[in-house]
Order: sequence, then C-alpha cells, then structure tokens
Amino acid sequence: MDTHNNEIRSLSPEYMAMAEAALDVFDTRFFKALCEPTRVEIMRKLVLLGACDVGTIADGLAQDRSVISRHLAVLERAGICQTRKIGRRVFYDIDGPHNVAKVASILDAIKPMAELCKPFEEFSENIKQQKGAA
Repeated sequence: MDTHNNEIRSLSPEYMAMAEAALDVFDTRFFKALCEPTRVEIMRKLVLLGACDVGTIADGLAQDRSVISRHLAVLERAGICQTRKIGRRVFYDIDGPHNVAKVASILDAIKPMAELCKPFEEFSENIKQQKGAA
C-alpha cells in the first residue's frame, strides 16, 4: 500500500482534529452494548413496555433469566438503561436523554469525517497521477 496517502492524512491538521474528536466519543461500552442481538431485543421490549423487572423482560426471550440479567447489567454499565429497586424487585428502564445525548455527541464529533474521510479518494488520485507519469 502507498504510505504517501497515510502520511498526507496524518499530517493534515484538519484530519488530526477530526480524528481526536471522533476518538474521544468512541465509547466501547456503549457500542459493545448495542452490538448484541439479545440486548437490542431487550431494548425493544423496554421501549415498548416501559420500566419492567427481569422476569417481564425475559418472558418470550430464548435466554434464561440469569442470562437476561447479565445483558441488562451490560446495558446499565453502558448508561443505556437505569435501574430502580422497589422492595425486592429491580426495575429497568431505557435512559432516553442519556442515549440521545450520547448519539448526538458521536454524530457531532464524526460529522467532519464526511469531508475528510472519503473512501479511496486520495488513493484514486495517486493512481491517476502514477498512470499519467508512466
């Protein structure tokens, strides 16, 4: 691969500023929580049903309650849902304001990528230049 493209991109102040801003919002806990089909299904149930306990959430899902509990813990650690204990039961609910703010910050940070990270644009230009020089 032509390292010249990477050198140009890495030396560009615009690219470096965009890259740093994007890297600051790439939260692995948040993305990991969203990348598992069972957790997405749990989120769908919470959106449709509102706050509910693990038994209600697990009802109709293929996994055992203990597995659903572990998935809920991942969602809670990522800030996607919150818990509230009432008596002996723990209720889970989606934290809409947090999730909207998180996605908005990600979009704001990566928006410059639309102009600075165009797939193979620099690569194609170098190929054209090399063909013209040959």
